[in-house]
Amino acid sequence: MKNNFIYLCGFFLCFFLITSCNNEDIDETLITPESECPALGLNIGDICQFNNPNGLPVDGIVNADCECEVVVTFDCPSIEANVGDACADSNGNPGVINNDCDCSTNALPYDCPAIQAYFGDACTDANGAAGTIDMNCNCTPNTIVYDCPTIEANFGDACNNPNGIAGTIDMNCNCTSNPIVYDCPTIEANFGDACTDGNGAAGTIDVNCDCTTNTSTFDCPSIQANFGDTCTDAIGNTGIIDQNCDCATNTIVFDCPAIQANFGDACTNPNGIAGTIDTNCNCT
Repeated sequence: MKNNFIYLCGFFLCFFLITSCNNEDIDETLITPESECPALGLNIGDICQFNNPNGLPVDGIVNADCECEVVVTFDCPSIEANVGDACADSNGNPGVINNDCDCSTNALPYDCPAIQAYFGDACTDANGAAGTIDMNCNCTPNTIVYDCPTIEANFGDACNNPNGIAGTIDMNCNCTSNPIVYDCPTIEANFGDACTDGNGAAGTIDVNCDCTTNTSTFDCPSIQANFGDTCTDAIGNTGIIDQNCDCATNTIVFDCPAIQANFGDACTNPNGIAGTIDTNCNCT
């Protein structure tokens, strides 16, 4: 009888507990659904991040295969990096990615890593104009400053005037014909030029800039001198007129200065017969 009472009491107690607890009395429990990509702890379409081959963090998106897929466009897709990115070569030396997608370990960092250039470097802009790299890493075309901008020329530049005569650009930006340098500027003539004297007689301009009508035949008409004549060169050294009509100032003293020969030298007379220079300076 006692056991039956205990069982009966237990039954009523359980019934009471069950009926006294409704749904509102049960604590709510948050159940987190399992991720679509458990290995990543992310779902498809979530933003993810990983390190590229250069050890740089790169953002991506979880694709349908639960892989972190890169969504950016790289200059160097094979190594997932851009030109100018920091990198390390196979020996661990720091560098930057160059235009060939290699890790360049230049000792000096570029002022403009993205184009691997320094400020002031020569460059060519998109229009093909030559320029230099400016402080903003842009190629700024060079600006040429001319003395005469309208004709893009500088003072002293060679030119041709409208008549086709050669000249130079003067200080007024005009093409001035090159002046002719005369031996005798006042009469615009050179030594040896043909001339006519005051009496109408033909002659030549001498070293005094006079029209000489002397009928003498000179070995060197332009300077009215003969071979062997005494002369003075441009720096004041005394010499003799040589076979080239120059004032030779060498120290050789000839027995026969007029023909620049010595006694006994081999020679050929006017008839073409071989001989030697005699003591009278004739070819015997």
